[in-house]
Amino acid sequence: MMMRSVCFGAMALVTLARAAHATPSLDECLSANESSIQLRGQHKLRAAKAQLLVCAEPTCPGEIRDACAHRLDEVAVALTTVVFIVKSVDDELSAVKVTMDGELVADHLDGSAITLDPGPHQFTFESAGHPSVTKSLTLHEGEKGRRETLTISEPPTVAPPVVPPPVVVTTPVERHSNNAGVIGGVVTGGLGVVALGVGFVFGAIASSSWSTAKNECPTFMGCSAQALNDRNNAVTFATTSTVTVIAGGVLAVGGLALFLLFPKHSTTVGVNASGLVGHF
Repeated sequence: MMMRSVCFGAMALVTLARAAHATPSLDECLSANESSIQLRGQHKLRAAKAQLLVCAEPTCPGEIRDACAHRLDEVAVALTTVVFIVKSVDDELSAVKVTMDGELVADHLDGSAITLDPGPHQFTFESAGHPSVTKSLTLHEGEKGRRETLTISEPPTVAPPVVPPPVVVTTPVERHSNNAGVIGGVVTGGLGVVALGVGFVFGAIASSSWSTAKNECPTFMGCSAQALNDRNNAVTFATTSTVTVIAGGVLAVGGLALFLLFPKHSTTVGVNASGLVGHF
């Protein structure tokens, strides 16, 4: 019964081909016959079927026509038919493009069986708004009405990364508002201290010279040249000591005033969550 149905189907295909195509020439009949044999050997049954429909035309030579019609029945039996069912999470999809080994075999799915060549194939299913799915299937010769169901999941929703609010760790740091003022006070005070030291040294030398001159000539009348020289040195050293001590005192007091009286403020150093350091 099944073979009879297949024969009727093949005859119907021949009738349709006759109506849709122009009458083939003798060369076209011969070429189609040869091509169908080669394609059948390569397991490209759909392409072989198309060639057999040409050489099975009534205008082709009788022997070729009969041979092609016979092989057409064999190819029709050997071809595989598959019903693909593609679903999303909740619904069955019809707007699905199906390719087999990169060749488009269906631009939509309506529940009908698709005629395919037997053998191992890689199928890709694409539908707008859904990720494409690839599936490898081995179709068996003569298998009819095979059903393959697969689910295309919705594309995953990627949540934006959560950025934590910045964390600021504050550490108060007391510092002078201007380093130049601090340095100036220290330098001025240092010079004053040095000047005081020099003044005290000159004062000591002046005192020693004065004592020597007084011992040699107590009345400073008719004194020797050395006694007069010691007296003059004592006066010179005493004057230098006085001037130096006064200058050193002024410098020391000025430096201390700069260091203590120069304005200063607090600065807060902060570290945020990204590790950056800033002043607040």
